[in-house]
Amino acid sequence: MSELITPDELSQIKRLASLAEFTDGRATAGELLRKAKHNEQIPWDHPVMKRIATLVMAALGRCDAFMSGAQPRRLATMLVSRYQPGMHYGLHVDAPIMAEPNHVRSDVSFTLFLNEPDTYEGGELAFESGSGETAFKLPARSAICYPTGQLHRVRPVESGERLAVVGWIQSLVREPSVREMLHDLSEAREQLAGLEGSARAVELINKSYFNLLRRHAEP
Repeated sequence: MSELITPDELSQIKRLASLAEFTDGRATAGELLRKAKHNEQIPWDHPVMKRIATLVMAALGRCDAFMSGAQPRRLATMLVSRYQPGMHYGLHVDAPIMAEPNHVRSDVSFTLFLNEPDTYEGGELAFESGSGETAFKLPARSAICYPTGQLHRVRPVESGERLAVVGWIQSLVREPSVREMLHDLSEAREQLAGLEGSARAVELINKSYFNLLRRHAEP
């Protein structure tokens, strides 16, 4: 999701982050992950996070790709993470239940990059798959969204500073493969809409989209 937030929103988020004191990221890591996690963060309960969350959630709400791909129900939690030289986060899967004591299920994770990639070395967000790793280091204001259950890591930062907003969403649709089908149907519908002779195809895609969502949604 390129340019998820505006330049003004980026400035506001970075200004708000500068007002907060970063804490040890291991504070929100489970016992098994404390040795793997080495970063700093502004926790969810810090006053500035409510203002940052408002800005980020508004940006996600106006992003069609996120809305169709994530099918968001509610925010589980959000924080600002900071990696300085030598910091990293080893291979892990994010917690399935967050936001104690409310106990929100986490289905979709997102990372919103706040620094340009040429301002720091390393720090790629890397996902493990059967064929190896796929790494991302996106421009500032861009975001990546992925299933919370996917193995991933943040590679060590060698120089500079990696700053990002990280959040977790409970989806209306629990199963990632179903969310992917819904997203594909939504894209196909958008590409066909308005084309001559496509009205019947759009109707059938729309029918399949709504019935698939009806079958799998958990309001």
